[in-house]
Amino acid sequence: MKKNNTLFKYVVLASIFAIASCSKDNKDTPETPGFDKGKYVMMTTAAPFGNNSQNGYFGVSNGFPSGNTTNIKDNSLQIAQSFGFRTYGQWVFNQANTQGDAGLQKYTVDDQGKFVSEGFLANAQPSYLVVNEQLGYYLDPERGLLKIQQFNPSTMQRTGEIDLSSLKKEGVEYQVIGKHTLASKEGKLYAGITYGTTDRQGYGDDVVDYVEFAVIDIATNTLEKTIKYDGLKGIGWGSSGNQMWTLGDDGALYFYATDLGNAFQNSSIIRIKKGETNFDHEWILKSNDYIERGTFATALVKDGKLYTEFPAEPLAADLSNLQSLIWDYYVIDLATGERTKINGMPKVFYAWGSNDAIKEIDGKIYFWASNSTEKIEGYYELGDNNTAHQVFNIADGGMIWGIAKLQ
Repeated sequence: MKKNNTLFKYVVLASIFAIASCSKDNKDTPETPGFDKGKYVMMTTAAPFGNNSQNGYFGVSNGFPSGNTTNIKDNSLQIAQSFGFRTYGQWVFNQANTQGDAGLQKYTVDDQGKFVSEGFLANAQPSYLVVNEQLGYYLDPERGLLKIQQFNPSTMQRTGEIDLSSLKKEGVEYQVIGKHTLASKEGKLYAGITYGTTDRQGYGDDVVDYVEFAVIDIATNTLEKTIKYDGLKGIGWGSSGNQMWTLGDDGALYFYATDLGNAFQNSSIIRIKKGETNFDHEWILKSNDYIERGTFATALVKDGKLYTEFPAEPLAADLSNLQSLIWDYYVIDLATGERTKINGMPKVFYAWGSNDAIKEIDGKIYFWASNSTEKIEGYYELGDNNTAHQVFNIADGGMIWGIAKLQ
């Protein structure tokens, strides 16, 4: 099987990170108690992103952690690839199996807090989508770049495919559908179409000046149409657990155009509103309206506000400061566009691989905080007056990538 090479996908644009390694000794802690307060899963990695070591741990806690805690427990699972993760119900998904083979790995957590392998889809790309317990979608490049694969998440078995070869554009070196974005809303599947080059294979090499999605009816698995948004380069960046889109509490899908391969000239967030199947051409959120050469990789939309992350300085075209400690969280009023900083937090890293950087759990909003200089690896909870306070900190176990409650 192939090994997941997320670092290669990053270095495609610039080889800027120093090679380093870090390891943590497994510490003996009491076995995870019962889960009367709920199962909360965390992922940590051995070293800050940009180092060559991407091994790490899945750990579980009873209730949302507090104070100083650890992610290395008796029942923690050591994994070869830790670059963000996702959950669905009681399931945990990673974009590689325990040994590091690329694909979609499913785990459950038993009553003793042990992670149990529940199936693996080889070659499935990180842009996979779980629609419900019986239906999911993914891209397997070996089965075709213009085919979306279907699977049953309960059994982790492939069940069919949707052939979209009718959308092939002549004269394009590299064309792929669903590599960076697969999302769903109101019975429709939205699959991002990438037009790139054979050299970079769709990572920051868009050869068109628009975003295009295929719109597929989920009930019949048939192509309905394609939709476009002019003036932007590709949505998402399919290399991690970060899906780079969010469903707002207003029922709209919000997509992030990172502009990673375009020197951050026009990173933006666009949307498809509730009840619609086309892009909302009357609305766009541009990073450059707030800071020159920024980029979006995370957002939460709630009560007419959009929470996201901005750098404190313009990003360099060679990405040399992308992973520097220059990032702050802000909230934007969707009606006025006014931006307000979230106070009480340190500078943090770019939310590159974290699908849980801004997370709502049980009605509370939490912010991911990774700052190796200040030895902060945890989450902050939003309080009054747009001020946050730290809830927990990982005392050992490396960099935290995210936390999620199993429902």
